[in-house]
Amino acid sequence: MVESGRAVTKLAVEPEPMNAKDREDIDRQVERILEHPLFHQSKRLPIFLRYIVDTSLAQGGQGSTKERTVGIEVFGRKPDYDNNSDPIVRVTATELRKKLAQYYYEDGHSDEIRIELPPGSYLPRFRRSVREDAAAADQAEQPQADLAEAVTPAGETPVEAVQELPEGTGRQRLSGLRWPLVAGTLGVLLVGVTGALIQRMWKQSHTPQDQFWSGLMANSERALIVMPVIGSDNIKDAETQRRSVSVSPNLSLEDTDIGARIASQIDRQGRRFQFVSSSEVALDQLQTEPAILIGALDNAWTIRLMRDLPFVFEEAPDHRTGRILDSSSGGAKSWTVDIDMPHKRIAHDYGIVARFTSRLTGEPVVVVAGISSQGTQAAGKLLTSPEFESIRAIAQGNANFEVIIETEAVDGHGARPQIVVSKVW
Repeated sequence: MVESGRAVTKLAVEPEPMNAKDREDIDRQVERILEHPLFHQSKRLPIFLRYIVDTSLAQGGQGSTKERTVGIEVFGRKPDYDNNSDPIVRVTATELRKKLAQYYYEDGHSDEIRIELPPGSYLPRFRRSVREDAAAADQAEQPQADLAEAVTPAGETPVEAVQELPEGTGRQRLSGLRWPLVAGTLGVLLVGVTGALIQRMWKQSHTPQDQFWSGLMANSERALIVMPVIGSDNIKDAETQRRSVSVSPNLSLEDTDIGARIASQIDRQGRRFQFVSSSEVALDQLQTEPAILIGALDNAWTIRLMRDLPFVFEEAPDHRTGRILDSSSGGAKSWTVDIDMPHKRIAHDYGIVARFTSRLTGEPVVVVAGISSQGTQAAGKLLTSPEFESIRAIAQGNANFEVIIETEAVDGHGARPQIVVSKVW
């Protein structure tokens, strides 16, 4: 059932099994989603989505699916593979959540069955539109179990519904329920919320890396992941765009991978995230939520929000060199990269990992950026891999900090990051 926009699990009442029509409707919805352009270019998402939907329907929503099982059965990993060093399942799940959110955000999908993948779970939930669900409720003498109720895995905290029911509708449904059932439902919700809070607290204190990300999200339920815009802001002509390392005609796979890894870290804390383009995000958005800025010379917000920091990025007027400048030295100290050189010939790069409260936005900001893409890759590794241990002492607590890193590059890929200098304030 859906009450006031939230799916709830009944106490001592078994959810009604889905009938054949429900299953057919869900199968059709999966195919409808996979026909959308958002999913055309992905090889992993279609097989992943079909697998988790089929598994959920087969289990009636009452079982669970482990990450390792998905890795073995969907992506052909060996039974003993290390899912910490190979997070393909988590990364794909994060990507699927993002694509599904984009799909349902578009016009024309509000009346379709909604498929949701709750954070931390590999079993989706299914929800009919409010309009269709309300019509069904009007035809029935007593409230009936809906799709969300039939397939909500036992013991999991329900997710928010797509749209909230009108206030009157919620009251009518409550009035048709017996009080013991309502009390039991509230009891389940309280237990579920308490369990979720305990789980979140455990996650947040589990590793120093978790503490870093949970600290960033301490006062917010969502973070903005601001992606670079290739060929804009600092790039003035098409010829420079074709030659420059800091830019390319499209969003790079490296930037996308870093974004997905950061999203996975936020997801671990039970928080939400939204990918936004640096050319489209507005100042008022950045003034209400934490932001993770990826890229420097192709992300105008990185340049703007770092202006008053100890270390800043700069690009030469001719766009041939980029550098990190120690602003306290009056320009005497800097780290420079020839960004006019072909991408794969860059052998050395620098980057910055930073966390600070922006004077312009008043919100926490994390910067993951390099002079060229290799430096951005290395900076991303520092925050999303065991390399984090090297800045553990610097990043602990909530102090502002900047770390300059350097990396060797091979065939356009940044290697292990090495710390050059850091400042904490």
